[in-house]
Order: sequence, then C-alpha cells, then structure tokens
Amino acid sequence: MGRTSLFSGWLRKSISTVMPIIVVIVVIGVFQLVNPTFLSYQGIITLIYSSAYFLVAACGLTFVIMMGSFDFSVISLLKLSAIICVLYIDKIGFMVIPIALLICVGFGFVNGLLFAKFKVPSFMVTLGISIVVEGIALYLSKGFLNIMYNKAFMAISTTFIAGLPSILYWAIGTWSICTFIAIRMPFGRRTYAIGGNSIAAGLSGINIERQRIYVFMLSGFLSGLAGILYMAQMGGGSTNIGVNMTIPLFASVVAGGTALTGGVGGPHRTLLGVIIITWIQAGLLMIGMGLNMQFVVIGLIAIVMTIATTDRRRTKIIK
Repeated sequence: MGRTSLFSGWLRKSISTVMPIIVVIVVIGVFQLVNPTFLSYQGIITLIYSSAYFLVAACGLTFVIMMGSFDFSVISLLKLSAIICVLYIDKIGFMVIPIALLICVGFGFVNGLLFAKFKVPSFMVTLGISIVVEGIALYLSKGFLNIMYNKAFMAISTTFIAGLPSILYWAIGTWSICTFIAIRMPFGRRTYAIGGNSIAAGLSGINIERQRIYVFMLSGFLSGLAGILYMAQMGGGSTNIGVNMTIPLFASVVAGGTALTGGVGGPHRTLLGVIIITWIQAGLLMIGMGLNMQFVVIGLIAIVMTIATTDRRRTKIIK
C-alpha cells in the first residue's frame, strides 16, 4: 500500500509538471497549422496583449489557491482599479496608481480578515466582496463607457521596447518576483505549508491567520496592478470589463498545475497555464469559434488538470 501511494503521488506530480508543457506545444502546433499567422509578428503581439495583464492577476490568485483557498474577487478588483484609473487620471495624475492599488489591497485585507479571523469560508467571503466591489464600480462609472485620453498613462502598457510592448515586461517582471517569493522566500514556504496541511503548519509555529491575510492582500495588490495595466492597454472600458474572465482565470491556474486542494504548484507553473488558456482562446477566436465553445474547451482542460493534480488521499473540506 505504501509503495502504491508513493507511486501514485509521483505519477500525479509528474503529470502536473509535464502535461502543461505538452499542452502548450500541442496548442502552438495545432493553431500554427490551422492559421499560419498565429505565430507571425502581429500574431505574437496580439497574444502578448491578450495574456500579459491576465498573467499578473493569475499570479495573485495562484498564491490563494496554493494556500487551499479561493478568491472570486480578483476580476472585480481588476475592474475597479481600471475604472478608478480612467476616471481620475486627468484629475490627480499618476497618484491614481497608488490610490487604486491601496484600495485593492484594502479589499484584500478585508477578504483575509473575514476568512482568517471570523472563519467565513473564503469562497463566500470573496464572492460577497466581489458583489460589493461591482456595485462600487457601477456607481463610479454610472454604467457608461469611459475613454482614456492620457497618452502618458497608456504608455505604461503600449510603449514598444525591443519590438515588444512594455506590458510584457511588466508581466514577466511580476511573474519573476512572484516565482522567487513562492520558491525562495519564507512567505512562499509558509503559503505552501498552509495549503499542504494547515494544522501541521500551525504546530510548526506559522501564524496561520496573519499569513492568510497577507496572501489575500497580495492577491488584491496584483488584481489592482492587472487593472492598471489593462486600462493602460485598452484605453477605456466600462463595467463590462472582465465579463466572462473568472472561469478562464481559475482555469489558467489549474491548467498550470496548481492543485485546488493547495500545497502544490505555484506562479512558475501558472505562466504555462496562462499561455494554454489565453492562447487557446485567441486561436479559437482566429478560426471563428464562438464564445460558448471556447468555454467548453477551457472547462474540459480545467477538469482534466484538476483530476490530474488532486490528491484524493486528502479529505480536506474546501475552504
């Protein structure tokens, strides 16, 4: 029995590591054959714009899932941050950036506080907060489409450096820092420990409540940063920002190999997951497939990767 368990654990880890790489290669190969412009220069620019800000938001969500919890407020905070930027950039200048980030971190703190201190399940807390944030975004925007005219702000994402848009460098820089934090820093090790076994982590001296609050604050910060990059890239938006984005966001984290049960995966794997999901969406769009079938494909990928990464020996209740 012991050898069987060890083998199944090794097999699961191997699948969760190798499968995303195989899927990425297959996705690129298939869409390149179907549409030769998929990996053309203009095609690559399109893929970068569709996935860069998405990667930033996904990195924040990854830390929460690594901890064995959920954050359904990511897209709502992205939307709020973007709307704050487009509404107030001309009034207060670049001070709008730290203000938007602080507001998102504040909501992340509330998420973590309600979850860690008041023991409200994370999916319920973040779902409730997302509704509150959506209401605030609707109130601020009045439901209208708002256009960005500040060229200096838009340059944050759209300036080309070495032939590639600057939003790519923001995304890769954020991903690199998150990967370093997850793998090399005590913050990351504590997050993995809580996701692996929260009781054992507490007995080892980790302050579980404080760490959970910090993780949700980090998720809020990265959601806000993703919103800033999104608005600088798109140059406008309304309360429709992020519609139909929640499922692909969770799917990208799972497709990269981060287990929903926690303790496995990390931002380093999320990069592959984001490539899989956003590039599949872009490829399906290029061949004229509708949004409904895109979600069918994304859902199937998420289900397969969830099956591959879930440790069935653990009976931990979803938090």
